[in-house]
Amino acid sequence: MATLYYVMSLKIRHKLFLAILAANILLAVSIYALNSWSFNRGFRDYLDRADAERLAPLAEALAEEYRIEGNWNWVRNHYDDRWPRLVRQYTLTPGRMRRPPRGMQGDPREMRRGNIRPMRRQGFERGRPPPPGEQDPFAVNPRLFLADNQHRLIIGNPRRQRDVYWIAIGPESQTTGYLGFVRRMQITSSLDKMFKQKLQTNFIWISLGMILITGLITLPVARALVKPVIRLKQATRELASGNYKARIENSNNDEIGELGTDFNSLAATLEKNLQARQQWIADISHELRTPVAILRGEIEAVQDGVRNLSKETIQSLHQETMRLNRLVDDLHELSLSDMGALSYQKEDIDVIEVITDVLHDHQAQAKQKSLKLSLKSNTKQAILHGDGQRLEQLFANLINNSIFYTNTGGNILVEVNNTNGVISIAWSDSSPGVKDADLEHLFDRLYRAEASRNRNTGGSGLGLAICKNIVEAHQGYIETGHSALGGLTITITFNNTKG
Repeated sequence: MATLYYVMSLKIRHKLFLAILAANILLAVSIYALNSWSFNRGFRDYLDRADAERLAPLAEALAEEYRIEGNWNWVRNHYDDRWPRLVRQYTLTPGRMRRPPRGMQGDPREMRRGNIRPMRRQGFERGRPPPPGEQDPFAVNPRLFLADNQHRLIIGNPRRQRDVYWIAIGPESQTTGYLGFVRRMQITSSLDKMFKQKLQTNFIWISLGMILITGLITLPVARALVKPVIRLKQATRELASGNYKARIENSNNDEIGELGTDFNSLAATLEKNLQARQQWIADISHELRTPVAILRGEIEAVQDGVRNLSKETIQSLHQETMRLNRLVDDLHELSLSDMGALSYQKEDIDVIEVITDVLHDHQAQAKQKSLKLSLKSNTKQAILHGDGQRLEQLFANLINNSIFYTNTGGNILVEVNNTNGVISIAWSDSSPGVKDADLEHLFDRLYRAEASRNRNTGGSGLGLAICKNIVEAHQGYIETGHSALGGLTITITFNNTKG
């Protein structure tokens, strides 16, 4: 547990180094174990085949004797010493086998291919085995066995078939018997052991060398892989301390590179938001300072006797007070919508009916500027699942915006289309128009297009920002464009409709 805790507390490059090193060590140990098992099995099989090759002349000699006698009775004859003599003759010096006896016909290589056939899974039975524990008197070499062509054991004690390697005696088409020997269960020769040990020692040194090389390569590779993470950590600390200009030099195309790109995007967004917040505070201060300064000037002028407390003075004070009150209300509404604190009581609402009521309520205000209000629709109803009060606030802000900024004698046209369950509302007015550069900023807080910055006619600059929040709260989209009437068109699209 303590070791695991220690490993988990290491730095990433050290963990990566240890993980790769441990994986290579495990791989080397696994290869060593598998190689040792495979080598032992293969080498023993090789030794068995070598023994079979050395016994080939004995099998050929036995085949010749069987050809002469016609049976194997001579092997069991106590007065016939041919079996012990042949065994001694062909197994006395295993490394230097004698030539086959005279009379053996055919090419020795062909005879070996025909005579030496391992019989690994056939059953062999002993006709009359010796009593248990008693050595067969004819077993000159305890590793050797002899069986007839019916698989009956003639020489040797019965053993498990997988422990005996069998060689067919005689041509393949006329097998007369089988010569067998005990397989090597382990390597006993000192020379063979030395050979095996030498190979294993070489493999161990090669494995240690590979592990060392892996460690030398892994350490710089781990450092190189972790280096971007270290840069990211340092940049994150700078970002957390308030330095939103922190960036990462990113040249990687892997996942760490993608993380660095995302970090730079995050830092840029935070920097932009900081600048927007600072600008927002400055704009609010300016917007609040102006009506307050006007009120203060008017009141001080009355106090100093410069101006009389006339009806016109009171009207001017009231006008600035209402402008200040409207600005404060808009700021409050915008802050609530930004926080998602505006309550939405949604139900099925007829959008056309809400727009009609809003236009009717502002008819007198539009008449003061001789503005013509029009509503066109391709349907009698456009049902939207939304909040009626917030939708009324949305359309009221739009009509106020149009009335404020449209020249006297102009037109305000509202077009509603309900097609395939999608409600589209185009709110258009006549001149003055809006420059292309201003269109994308109309939803910014406290933003006014250059031609409409006159406080005597313009609003607080927050109405369209509130409109955007209300539309998005209804899963809708709002965008601006140039109007065919010469002014501005605001298009709203709602998708969550019910008819």
